[in-house]
Amino acid sequence: MRTALHRLPAILTGVVVTAVASCAPGDPEPEDGPPDALPAAEAARALELGAPAADALVQGLVSRLTGVMGEAGTVAALEFCSEEALPLTAQIQDELADPLDVKRTTLRWRNPENAPDPWEERILRYLAELEELDPDAVPAELTGEGPDGSLRYYRVLRVAPMCLTCHGADDAVDAEVREVIQGRYPDDRAVGYEAGELRGVVRVEIPAAEDR
Repeated sequence: MRTALHRLPAILTGVVVTAVASCAPGDPEPEDGPPDALPAAEAARALELGAPAADALVQGLVSRLTGVMGEAGTVAALEFCSEEALPLTAQIQDELADPLDVKRTTLRWRNPENAPDPWEERILRYLAELEELDPDAVPAELTGEGPDGSLRYYRVLRVAPMCLTCHGADDAVDAEVREVIQGRYPDDRAVGYEAGELRGVVRVEIPAAEDR
Protein backbone atom coordinates (compact mmCIF):
# COMPACT_ATOMS: atom_id res chain seq x y z
CA MET A 1 0.00 0.00 0.00
CA ARG A 2 1.44 3.35 -1.05
CA THR A 3 1.87 5.96 1.67
CA ALA A 4 0.48 9.41 0.91
CA LEU A 5 3.56 11.53 0.44
CA HIS A 6 2.08 14.68 1.92
CA ARG A 7 1.70 12.84 5.23
CA LEU A 8 5.40 12.08 5.46
CA PRO A 9 7.81 14.50 7.13
CA ALA A 10 9.02 17.24 4.82
CA ILE A 11 12.47 15.66 4.65
CA LEU A 12 10.97 12.64 2.85
CA THR A 13 8.48 14.20 0.49
CA GLY A 14 10.14 15.99 -2.39
CA VAL A 15 12.36 18.64 -3.82
CA VAL A 16 11.71 22.21 -4.90
CA VAL A 17 13.51 23.23 -8.07
CA THR A 18 13.18 26.56 -9.82
CA ALA A 19 15.07 26.43 -13.10
CA VAL A 20 15.11 24.55 -16.38
CA ALA A 21 16.31 20.96 -16.51
CA SER A 22 19.30 21.64 -18.74
CA CYS A 23 21.26 24.46 -17.16
CA ALA A 24 22.66 27.20 -19.29
CA PRO A 25 25.43 29.37 -17.81
CA GLY A 26 23.96 31.59 -15.15
CA ASP A 27 20.82 29.51 -14.59
CA PRO A 28 20.01 28.89 -10.93
CA GLU A 29 20.54 25.43 -9.53
CA PRO A 30 18.76 23.65 -6.70
CA GLU A 31 19.77 24.55 -3.19
CA ASP A 32 21.75 22.18 -1.03
CA GLY A 33 20.13 20.41 1.88
CA PRO A 34 17.13 18.12 2.31
CA PRO A 35 14.27 18.38 -0.20
CA ASP A 36 11.19 20.43 0.62
CA ALA A 37 7.60 19.20 0.68
CA LEU A 38 5.11 19.94 -2.10
CA PRO A 39 1.63 21.18 -1.24
CA ALA A 40 -0.64 18.19 -0.70
CA ALA A 41 -2.68 18.67 -3.89
CA GLU A 42 0.41 18.93 -6.08
CA ALA A 43 2.07 15.94 -4.40
CA ALA A 44 -1.09 13.93 -5.03
CA ARG A 45 -1.13 14.96 -8.71
CA ALA A 46 2.53 14.05 -9.16
CA LEU A 47 1.91 10.70 -7.48
CA GLU A 48 -1.26 9.97 -9.48
CA LEU A 49 0.40 10.58 -12.85
CA GLY A 50 3.99 9.66 -12.09
CA ALA A 51 3.58 6.29 -10.37
CA PRO A 52 1.81 4.53 -13.28
CA ALA A 53 4.39 5.91 -15.73
CA ALA A 54 7.23 4.61 -13.56
CA ASP A 55 5.44 1.25 -13.28
CA ALA A 56 5.14 1.02 -17.07
CA LEU A 57 8.82 1.76 -17.60
CA VAL A 58 10.11 -0.59 -14.92
CA GLN A 59 7.83 -3.45 -15.97
CA GLY A 60 8.63 -2.96 -19.65
CA LEU A 61 12.38 -2.91 -19.14
CA VAL A 62 12.45 -5.81 -16.68
CA SER A 63 10.25 -7.94 -18.92
CA ARG A 64 12.40 -7.37 -22.00
CA LEU A 65 15.68 -7.72 -20.14
CA THR A 66 14.62 -10.96 -18.43
CA GLY A 67 13.51 -12.38 -21.76
CA VAL A 68 16.75 -11.49 -23.53
CA MET A 69 18.90 -12.82 -20.69
CA GLY A 70 16.96 -16.08 -20.56
CA GLU A 71 17.09 -16.63 -24.32
CA ALA A 72 20.54 -15.37 -25.24
CA GLY A 73 22.59 -14.86 -22.08
CA THR A 74 24.33 -12.06 -20.24
CA VAL A 75 26.26 -10.52 -23.14
CA ALA A 76 23.04 -10.22 -25.13
CA ALA A 77 21.36 -8.64 -22.10
CA LEU A 78 24.21 -6.13 -21.92
CA GLU A 79 23.74 -5.39 -25.61
CA PHE A 80 20.04 -4.84 -24.96
CA CYS A 81 20.75 -2.35 -22.18
CA SER A 82 23.27 -0.57 -24.36
CA GLU A 83 21.27 -0.37 -27.58
CA GLU A 84 17.60 -0.74 -26.74
CA ALA A 85 16.92 0.54 -23.20
CA LEU A 86 16.75 4.21 -24.17
CA PRO A 87 14.63 3.62 -27.33
CA LEU A 88 12.31 1.38 -25.28
CA THR A 89 12.03 4.15 -22.68
CA ALA A 90 11.04 6.58 -25.44
CA GLN A 91 8.51 4.10 -26.81
CA ILE A 92 6.90 3.54 -23.41
CA GLN A 93 6.81 7.28 -22.85
CA ASP A 94 5.05 7.79 -26.19
CA GLU A 95 2.44 5.17 -25.26
CA LEU A 96 1.45 6.89 -22.02
CA ALA A 97 -1.97 8.54 -21.93
CA ASP A 98 -0.49 11.78 -20.55
CA PRO A 99 2.39 13.84 -22.03
CA LEU A 100 5.11 12.92 -19.54
CA ASP A 101 8.91 12.83 -19.71
CA VAL A 102 10.39 9.63 -18.27
CA LYS A 103 14.04 8.93 -17.48
CA ARG A 104 16.23 6.57 -15.47
CA THR A 105 19.15 8.20 -13.73
CA THR A 106 21.81 7.48 -11.13
CA LEU A 107 25.01 8.87 -9.64
CA ARG A 108 26.86 5.81 -10.94
CA TRP A 109 25.87 5.70 -14.57
CA ARG A 110 27.12 3.44 -17.32
CA ASN A 111 25.65 5.31 -20.28
CA PRO A 112 26.39 9.05 -19.99
CA GLU A 113 22.92 9.75 -21.41
CA ASN A 114 21.55 8.58 -18.06
CA ALA A 115 23.62 11.05 -16.05
CA PRO A 116 21.50 13.25 -13.72
CA ASP A 117 20.68 16.90 -14.16
CA PRO A 118 21.36 19.14 -11.11
CA TRP A 119 17.94 18.51 -9.54
CA GLU A 120 18.11 14.76 -10.08
CA GLU A 121 21.61 14.80 -8.63
CA ARG A 122 20.33 16.58 -5.52
CA ILE A 123 17.65 13.91 -5.02
CA LEU A 124 20.14 11.10 -5.65
CA ARG A 125 22.69 12.49 -3.19
CA TYR A 126 19.95 12.95 -0.60
CA LEU A 127 18.84 9.34 -1.05
CA ALA A 128 22.44 8.13 -0.86
CA GLU A 129 22.92 9.97 2.42
CA LEU A 130 19.76 8.40 3.83
CA GLU A 131 20.89 4.98 2.62
CA GLU A 132 24.20 5.37 4.44
CA LEU A 133 22.46 6.35 7.67
CA ASP A 134 19.60 3.84 7.52
CA PRO A 135 18.43 2.00 4.38
CA ASP A 136 15.00 1.55 5.94
CA ALA A 137 14.61 5.35 6.00
CA VAL A 138 14.84 5.60 2.20
CA PRO A 139 11.35 6.24 0.77
CA ALA A 140 10.18 4.19 -2.19
CA GLU A 141 9.04 7.33 -4.02
CA LEU A 142 9.26 11.10 -3.79
CA THR A 143 7.61 14.08 -5.43
CA GLY A 144 8.83 17.59 -6.10
CA GLU A 145 8.58 20.68 -8.26
CA GLY A 146 10.21 20.60 -11.67
CA PRO A 147 11.29 23.26 -14.15
CA ASP A 148 8.83 25.76 -15.60
CA GLY A 149 6.11 24.92 -13.08
CA SER A 150 6.18 21.20 -13.82
CA LEU A 151 6.14 18.48 -11.16
CA ARG A 152 8.50 15.58 -10.75
CA TYR A 153 7.92 12.08 -9.43
CA TYR A 154 10.83 9.84 -8.42
CA ARG A 155 10.72 6.03 -8.02
CA VAL A 156 13.66 4.51 -6.15
CA LEU A 157 15.43 1.66 -7.94
CA ARG A 158 17.43 -1.05 -6.17
CA VAL A 159 19.81 -3.66 -7.52
CA ALA A 160 18.12 -6.98 -8.28
CA PRO A 161 20.20 -10.18 -8.03
CA MET A 162 20.17 -10.67 -11.81
CA CYS A 163 21.71 -7.20 -12.23
CA LEU A 164 24.91 -8.37 -10.53
CA THR A 165 25.96 -10.25 -13.66
CA CYS A 166 26.71 -6.85 -15.22
CA HIS A 167 26.85 -4.52 -12.21
CA GLY A 168 28.37 -6.62 -9.42
CA ALA A 169 31.90 -6.88 -8.07
CA ASP A 170 34.70 -7.73 -10.49
CA ASP A 171 34.79 -11.36 -9.40
CA ALA A 172 31.02 -11.63 -10.01
CA VAL A 173 31.14 -10.29 -13.58
CA ASP A 174 32.16 -12.64 -16.38
CA ALA A 175 35.40 -11.69 -18.15
CA GLU A 176 33.66 -11.46 -21.54
CA VAL A 177 31.03 -9.15 -20.06
CA ARG A 178 33.73 -6.96 -18.47
CA GLU A 179 35.48 -6.71 -21.82
CA VAL A 180 32.30 -5.59 -23.58
CA ILE A 181 31.57 -3.03 -20.85
CA GLN A 182 35.07 -1.59 -20.99
CA GLY A 183 34.92 -1.37 -24.77
CA ARG A 184 31.59 0.43 -24.85
CA TYR A 185 31.86 2.47 -21.65
CA PRO A 186 35.48 3.21 -20.71
CA ASP A 187 34.28 5.62 -18.00
CA ASP A 188 31.74 3.18 -16.55
CA ARG A 189 30.72 3.87 -12.95
CA ALA A 190 28.04 1.19 -12.60
CA VAL A 191 29.98 -1.70 -11.05
CA GLY A 192 30.68 -2.96 -7.56
CA TYR A 193 27.06 -3.18 -6.47
CA GLU A 194 25.49 -5.65 -4.05
CA ALA A 195 21.95 -7.01 -4.28
CA GLY A 196 19.42 -4.66 -2.73
CA GLU A 197 21.71 -1.62 -2.91
CA LEU A 198 20.33 1.74 -4.01
CA ARG A 199 20.83 1.97 -7.79
CA GLY A 200 19.08 5.20 -8.80
CA VAL A 201 15.62 6.47 -9.68
CA VAL A 202 13.03 6.63 -12.39
CA ARG A 203 12.17 10.30 -12.84
CA VAL A 204 8.81 11.29 -14.32
CA GLU A 205 8.23 14.92 -15.22
CA ILE A 206 4.62 16.16 -15.38
CA PRO A 207 3.88 19.38 -17.30
CA ALA A 208 2.46 22.30 -15.35
CA ALA A 209 -1.32 22.31 -15.00
CA GLU A 210 -3.00 25.13 -16.93
CA ASP A 211 -4.73 26.38 -13.80
CA ARG A 212 -1.56 26.59 -11.66
